[in-house]
Amino acid sequence: MKRYLLSLLAIPLVLAGCAQLPESNPPVSQAVDSLDAFHWQLTDATSRNGNRLDYLFVQPGNPVQLDFQTNRFTVSNTCNVISGNYLLTDNVITFSNMVSTKMLCANPQLNTLEQQVASQLQNRADIDIYLSATPVLKLRFYDGNTLTFTGRPTAGVQYGGTGETVFMEIASNTITCSAPMMPQKQCLQVRDVYYDNGGVITGTSTWRPFYPNIQGYQHREGIGHILRLKRYNVPNAPDYANQAYVLDMIVQ
Repeated sequence: MKRYLLSLLAIPLVLAGCAQLPESNPPVSQAVDSLDAFHWQLTDATSRNGNRLDYLFVQPGNPVQLDFQTNRFTVSNTCNVISGNYLLTDNVITFSNMVSTKMLCANPQLNTLEQQVASQLQNRADIDIYLSATPVLKLRFYDGNTLTFTGRPTAGVQYGGTGETVFMEIASNTITCSAPMMPQKQCLQVRDVYYDNGGVITGTSTWRPFYPNIQGYQHREGIGHILRLKRYNVPNAPDYANQAYVLDMIVQ
């Protein structure tokens, strides 16, 4: 599987130098594994009559993101994380059993965004996957709306392997620290958290400054969290950058 997913990144652009989609795409039955290989970020959305659905783009720098994993899906960058099951039948995708986290958002536009996305996913959609140098996923919903996503490789594809699961507690406030090439960096304060097989905390390490960025996590000053992370080794990188951390779940 890993070899197949990595091979997707090497597929040349069908129409070099052109922004158009390839004229044809492989059947979803042949390309379904690519769903798990990418983070799908919303880049365009139109109604039946071709009008842009502006209400889905309230965060231009933080677009709605769709992720797939073994018949499960998650939607992030709305107010809450939406998750559920999906089923592929030929080239039709159906989303079901949707639930969401219960975080309150001060921005009413994010609350509306979450409601609109959840409502949209109640519809079945024809799905097309274009495996070019920049992968594209199109969902043509039966209500006439079309959502277009661009694929960004997941950490598992980018770094190889499944990564190591670790738990870290993030302190509520950052501190000034000295990192290589960045002598006045604002660093997170973290400590490792250890659980037994029953999910009970058995201990923690001491607090320490944390230099790397955590992909998928945006710290808000004054708010701490316990995070479940995936840790990947980065080959051929200097010591201070030889591990990458990716958010897997906010535990609390």
